[in-house]
Amino acid sequence: MEQKKTRVTIVGSAYAKPGIQFVYTGKTEECESCSISRVCHNLEIGKRYEVVAIRAANHSCPVHLKGAVTVDVTEAPVDIRIPDGLAKKNTTVLIKLPVCDEACEWYAECHPAGVVSGQKYIITDILPDDLVQCRVDLKPVMVRVIPLPDVLPKISS
Repeated sequence: MEQKKTRVTIVGSAYAKPGIQFVYTGKTEECESCSISRVCHNLEIGKRYEVVAIRAANHSCPVHLKGAVTVDVTEAPVDIRIPDGLAKKNTTVLIKLPVCDEACEWYAECHPAGVVSGQKYIITDILPDDLVQCRVDLKPVMVRVIPLPDVLPKISS
């Protein structure tokens, strides 16, 4: 099995546990004067990450009450509803979030935190799900996606 690409970053100590997922939202004003903020803010805004390893380095932090910790993260899988015609396992799909009513009971499933509209993802699983009726797409299907890597591995012959 291929290992996921990891990044070293810094998160609040409350998030520094393997398996914890978070969506990176960017810098705050307090980060501007910090000498290590470049390491904290090396992730892409709006993407979901999962902590996979904890490193020994701890840091004081004006944003996180109990300080911050150096960790390894990977981009995390996300569950999302997409049109049934696109839902094919192990295929690449360009995610375009639907324009729909935020009052819809399935809005959060069609617009999950951590998915960037216009980005390509790989569908890793079609999830068992009840059929839902939608005004935009009559049969949206729940799938699990991971971001398409920046560089695909080369296949040797």
